[in-house]
Amino acid sequence: MSDVKQIYKHVYNVNEDNMMGRNLATLAISLSILVLSGSAASNVILNGTDFYLTTGDHYGLSQGYIVRLKSVSSEKSVWLELESNNTIVKSEITHLKSYFIYNKTNRTILSIKVDNIYSGSKDSNLVSFFPVYQYIDPDMPAPKIIEITPVETPHQNNYNASFPKQSMPEPLILTAVIIFIVVLFHIIRKLW
Repeated sequence: MSDVKQIYKHVYNVNEDNMMGRNLATLAISLSILVLSGSAASNVILNGTDFYLTTGDHYGLSQGYIVRLKSVSSEKSVWLELESNNTIVKSEITHLKSYFIYNKTNRTILSIKVDNIYSGSKDSNLVSFFPVYQYIDPDMPAPKIIEITPVETPHQNNYNASFPKQSMPEPLILTAVIIFIVVLFHIIRKLW
């Protein structure tokens, strides 16, 4: 068996070098996908939350969007409208366990799943929506971030804990860690 390795030693070395190059190329592609997906996460406004609406009711979302439940049918479907700036941008009948999705310029802005329908009186039904995802609409003003400060109550102390400031964005930290691991792996492999 070792004679075969000696005869084809050059082939083994070339193949090993090619495999290392392929592994590094695969790792570089994976790294770029991770970085891009990490930066896309910052575009999320609502991340899998839920809400409930009764027939005729509405729910206000960030950036001025409003979801309105127009009606519920006996066939387990709901009529939803999405408004923006007092204009209906989407109106659709969505079935139970299906999604109401609003896309704008090849970008998903809102994704709502009709989770359950609770029958009530003839004109009043309760509908649960879960999960609900809202993404930043670049054509609309940026959403306002509201900071809530605890208020001191007479019988309870609310301690104001200051959160540490992030010095580097998360994708950069992730990139640095992955590059460090790749370099460390490469050094250990060469020493092995």
